[in-house]
Amino acid sequence: MDTAMVYTSPVRRSSSLPTSANERRNMVCRASCPDSDSDVMVVDGPITPPLSPGQNDDRKAETAIVADQASIYNARDSALNAQVRSSLGPSQLEGPRSTQDTDQDICMERDEASSCHSASSPPRPPLRVLEEEQEHIHHSLKLSDFEVKGTLGAGTFARVLLVRLRTAARSGSTSLFAMKILRKTEIIRLRQVEHVKAERHILSRVRHPFVVDLYATFQDSLNIYMLLSYAPGGELFTHLRRAGRFSPDVTRFYLATIVLALKYLHSFDIIYRDLKPENLLLDSRGYIRLTDFGFAKVVDDRTWTLCGTPEYLAPEIIQSDGHGKPADWWACGVLAYEMMVGYPPFFDETPYGIYEKILKGKIHWPRDMDPLSRELVKGFLHPDRSKRLGNLINGPQDVLDHPWFQGVDWDALERREIRAPIIPHVTSVDDTRYFTRLPLPLPDEIPGLLRGEQPPALQQRFDVIGFQFTDF
Repeated sequence: MDTAMVYTSPVRRSSSLPTSANERRNMVCRASCPDSDSDVMVVDGPITPPLSPGQNDDRKAETAIVADQASIYNARDSALNAQVRSSLGPSQLEGPRSTQDTDQDICMERDEASSCHSASSPPRPPLRVLEEEQEHIHHSLKLSDFEVKGTLGAGTFARVLLVRLRTAARSGSTSLFAMKILRKTEIIRLRQVEHVKAERHILSRVRHPFVVDLYATFQDSLNIYMLLSYAPGGELFTHLRRAGRFSPDVTRFYLATIVLALKYLHSFDIIYRDLKPENLLLDSRGYIRLTDFGFAKVVDDRTWTLCGTPEYLAPEIIQSDGHGKPADWWACGVLAYEMMVGYPPFFDETPYGIYEKILKGKIHWPRDMDPLSRELVKGFLHPDRSKRLGNLINGPQDVLDHPWFQGVDWDALERREIRAPIIPHVTSVDDTRYFTRLPLPLPDEIPGLLRGEQPPALQQRFDVIGFQFTDF
């Protein structure tokens, strides 16, 4: 039976990782002795390379995929009144954006030293220094300034609510936001305190059209809260599963936006480490918003943290060989393959089986995948990170210059001037049809948001748990 036919899409991918050094050594040993059988399929005969998206390509507009048969973007859904602009800042409020928390992949540090410089490749200084960037946190806002409109999703120790600024509601504005809520005791139990702090530190300073925006953070006695931009189109994962797979042209549009986002993050020495369709949200115009920075980290060379989603892990992560920016480019290859084929290149019923297949490096190539697309995926999925596309001498520029992206107007794309292939259709500003419909939390579960409870720092008694989140 063709292996392409046995993959079944999970509702949410597993986040388990090797639990011991022995397990990882066993996987490396097994992978070093692959069997002689190959499932690689060779395409005979030339195939015309796929077209590239262009700013004024009329054929694109005619064949664009439109969610729910709606092809026209409703500009009212992105309008924010002057009052909200003055309180949240004008620079990043051109339209509703969002984040949704999926099942949290737990990321555990092996030791205190998070990075180490390799003797063969000394680290280069970053193009930008994150600490020198302005912090875009609005300290004048309070939790009580927002009203809950719905639930967008829930994960291991977090949930995301749709909220609206009360003053905007009274004036008839459509300013909606995503409020990510994380339970303090769970963060501490799962040893994720430093990762949550890193998420706030990074998101409060980065600003890019394809990265979710963080506007404010709060806390009460139970939770910490992150006010993020809202994207009504939901996860790309949902649209991909509905379509089955994307054409090379549609894939190119989304992959190009991700490449620009990674190029921007890498300029600060930020590695993202959790690229997958579940963490890619569509805004009201159909553009990608990279979300969930729980694994993001500033690393000048390599880190030995074990984290990620099994299907998207680079070999160096599994082998505990230290990883950095090249791991993000590997994930780009997995994502490109999954979008064009409909399933990831390495899958199995268990995480252990997935790791074995990644280390063996065998990829099933569908007969209808054109050679240029295959060449791109191979470039990203090179097991030797020194030869991996995106990590060559010209860095991300090699990705932009790859023939597969020929014809892409990168500047126009970053200005969001190219028509997106999937345009979300919503009937109202608080239409959450592209998100999981879940009941609202009880008032006792989010006291600061629904009851106006003061944060622990303002309470009379000393809160030992809240003390660990003084940054919020």
